[in-house]
Amino acid sequence: MSFQPFTLGSGLAGWSLLKTTLSVQKAAYKANYATQSDTTYFKEKFSQLNTPEDIVSDRRILRVVLGAYGLSDDIDNRHFIKTIMAEGVTDRSALANKLSDQRYKALAQDYDFSEIGLGPSSSPGLAGRTISNYLAQSFEVAIGESDTDMRLALGFTRSLKETIASSNSNSTAWFQILATPPLREVIQTAIGLPSEFSQLDIDDQHTRIQEKVSRVFGTKDLSELADPSKIEEMTRRFLVMREASSMNSNNSLQTALVLLSSASYKAPL
Repeated sequence: MSFQPFTLGSGLAGWSLLKTTLSVQKAAYKANYATQSDTTYFKEKFSQLNTPEDIVSDRRILRVVLGAYGLSDDIDNRHFIKTIMAEGVTDRSALANKLSDQRYKALAQDYDFSEIGLGPSSSPGLAGRTISNYLAQSFEVAIGESDTDMRLALGFTRSLKETIASSNSNSTAWFQILATPPLREVIQTAIGLPSEFSQLDIDDQHTRIQEKVSRVFGTKDLSELADPSKIEEMTRRFLVMREASSMNSNNSLQTALVLLSSASYKAPL
């Protein structure tokens, strides 16, 4: 029987309770038979992944690969994923370069079969990184089966740090955030931007989201926002705004501010 992670309530209360059990749940999830079976199988088959077809034709392999990039929902879009990997990212016209979602570009960069000699085996440590990312993201997906907001909150720290590490400037990182749906959703919700915000020109979005983040959190510098206390502040504000929205109140913003006031977070020393 596989281990199913669980949440204990929703909103700020659920978040606090989840964090108290997180290390135990992650260890149990990693050790359960189904997870161990998938990761062991992937390690055994990794050296034989010489073409995109080798990946997409094996559902267990594909589940691990897509899960590592937060793209599990694409498991039945085999031709699409095969094209992403076959074209890589070197050519500006490659499919991954045309998509706004940066997760596809990350997949295409790591699993790049666009030239002879490229592929997973040419990237040292890729098998281990894929498994590590798969364990983290598949655990978050499992949490999301109980509470979608908890999944987003849980993945926020990892996703933000990965985005900062892969960007060569603060400006570039903000564009990456706008192009990464889960990360964008947490920040956009936390600062109270409406869904219509995404209809603006991308450069306008880029400017406005930084201005609003700076007003709400005191800085738009992502190296400062990646501080654990700032990440917790953003996460909690996201959950509060979600909680207020679910109350379907005409005065949801005021409700959110009251909730924030009554559940202020003090960073650990």
